Amino acid sequence: MRVEPLLIKHWLIRKGEKCGFHLLSMKRFRPVDARSHEGNPLALSYRHPGRRLLLDAPVAWGFGLFNFPFGRPRPLAGVIPRALANPGQERALIREALVAFYQAWQPRSAAEFFGLDRCESEALDALPTWLSPWPWDPLTLEQKRIQRRRAEERENARVLGKELGLEAGWKFCGPVSELKLHVEVERLARLVESIRTHGVRRHDGTDGDIRALVLSHPDGRWRWQVLVGQHRYAVISALGQERIAIRVEQFVRRQEVMLWPGVASGLFTPSAALKVFDDCFIEDDCFIEKSQPEAVTTGQEPREPNQGESHDELEASSEQVGPGTPG
Repeated sequence: MRVEPLLIKHWLIRKGEKCGFHLLSMKRFRPVDARSHEGNPLALSYRHPGRRLLLDAPVAWGFGLFNFPFGRPRPLAGVIPRALANPGQERALIREALVAFYQAWQPRSAAEFFGLDRCESEALDALPTWLSPWPWDPLTLEQKRIQRRRAEERENARVLGKELGLEAGWKFCGPVSELKLHVEVERLARLVESIRTHGVRRHDGTDGDIRALVLSHPDGRWRWQVLVGQHRYAVISALGQERIAIRVEQFVRRQEVMLWPGVASGLFTPSAALKVFDDCFIEDDCFIEKSQPEAVTTGQEPREPNQGESHDELEASSEQVGPGTPG
């Protein structure tokens, strides 16, 4: 008796669901390739509901590790191109830049991390910097506390081979211990070495792109925030390229501020939440110019990797944290 392939497929799906798994076709899993799209990507969310979007996004409009707040110099902008061009000197060059960054940027609370006055948010002023939650962050404070600790410990253990907690510092700002500094230098240096050998590469697998959310302003402007792939973003954004491939997983609309979890919970006032949102749209030509060093090439064509292949850092943290969805 001939068994229809469709029946076999449905049988496998049902068996998987009974075991707690959901099978998804690769066609549905792959992001929609919208790298040729011009304009606000919010329009694409209506054309492709529920799908992740692959965009070719302006580097100057993104923010993440070492590139937040916008008003601060980007410490790796002139360093990564030199590190790429000078094999063997990566760690010394990156270390010098990070020492200066962590010494200069030491906000004392979550409120200061976001540039909010104490009177604007007493609740945030009472939170340690490493717990800084974004107004649109879906997690509760306790969930964020657990998630961030686990993510940092996991990332540190990859380099050190042993546990190192948040007490040693958080990668988004100082102060940090000598061991934590070593972790961050090593992760960035390994990425530089990988890019020198293989070029910048991506794939359609889970960790194949920098994952991001898009902030959409009613006037049509938009910015993007790194969720996963912070170190990848920090290195690639410092290479001098004008655009970078990102996988968009979420949209945050300014006009929906009252629905943002941080506002609904009372952690942020609506005015404070909007200030954080609007600060992400700062346009400073001098700053953007400083952030874009002369483009550097590796002298070879980057190749397309096999499914699941990635840079050293590409086992990106599953924690969804921007510079402050930080993680």
